Amino acid sequence: MILVIDKYLKLELINLSHAEELYRLTDNNRKFLDKWLPWVKHTNSDKDTKEFIKGCLKKHIKGEGFNFVILYKNKIAGNVSLVEISKFRNLAEIGYWLAEEYNGKGLMTRSCKALVDLCFDELKLNRVIIKCETRNKASQRIPERLGFYKQGVLKRDGFNNDKYVDHVQYSMFKREWVKRSTDSK
Repeated sequence: MILVIDKYLKLELINLSHAEELYRLTDNNRKFLDKWLPWVKHTNSDKDTKEFIKGCLKKHIKGEGFNFVILYKNKIAGNVSLVEISKFRNLAEIGYWLAEEYNGKGLMTRSCKALVDLCFDELKLNRVIIKCETRNKASQRIPERLGFYKQGVLKRDGFNNDKYVDHVQYSMFKREWVKRSTDSK
């Protein structure tokens, strides 16, 4: 599956052919990413990245998640995913990261918008959530730009760098997304 956003930006469903480039991007951005993402310290080879991708593919086959590489000018710039799809709760959670050099270009906002559209238009879900660490203001700007509602702070919701961290949870319902899209036309 490929979601074309514009002539420079597209999302491609992750596969094993991405492993080497994705690992290299992770390794080159280790210090930048480690501040926010607990998995970085456990990703020490392209073999680790291949195992991650295999897990993503299993979730995809079961319909429990989709993981995409963000391709900007045909190079991997980061990752955006539906880390959880719950048919019972009729929702999905979006997670994302971007290499430092690609920040500030609007890539993640447009990538997340494409996934929200996928959730509501194709998967027929009712709600999309995004969680961001409370200290990560740059990450919080993504759902805020997209018009998500700040639902509150989840105390001790994650664990990173040997300590518990709090997350801000943002939410968007299909009816509000459709209304925003209609109002902007």
